[in-house]
Amino acid sequence: MLYLSADPTTAMVESQPSLDPFKPVTLISYVLRNARVFDTRDPNTHAQYDITPDLLATNWYTHVVEQTQAPTWDLADTLAADGFHGASYASMHNDLENVALWAWNVNSEAILRVIDQDRRLPKNDKSWR
Repeated sequence: MLYLSADPTTAMVESQPSLDPFKPVTLISYVLRNARVFDTRDPNTHAQYDITPDLLATNWYTHVVEQTQAPTWDLADTLAADGFHGASYASMHNDLENVALWAWNVNSEAILRVIDQDRRLPKNDKSWR
């Protein structure tokens, strides 16, 4: 699963879901093409998948800590089975768009490319050692 944010500030806040000390993070720009992304922000789509405000307000990090399955992950499984590559949802911090992407770069669908025109990103893992 890849989590994307439409705004760098949102990405920073979303990457630090707990009150733990700040953890390292790398921000990268992407271009996503030909993806079927389900928009959970559109209330007209909710009835088809039994989406409720409580479901959308699920604190997934609590489920990570408790090692339980978040109900939003069940929704992602259902959407994936219906051919979606990901889902957009509102950030709980500032209401801007986030995207959870679970399938990309397969069969010419959901093409995801990193934007690195200045070639600043490492090409192998040597820089992380």
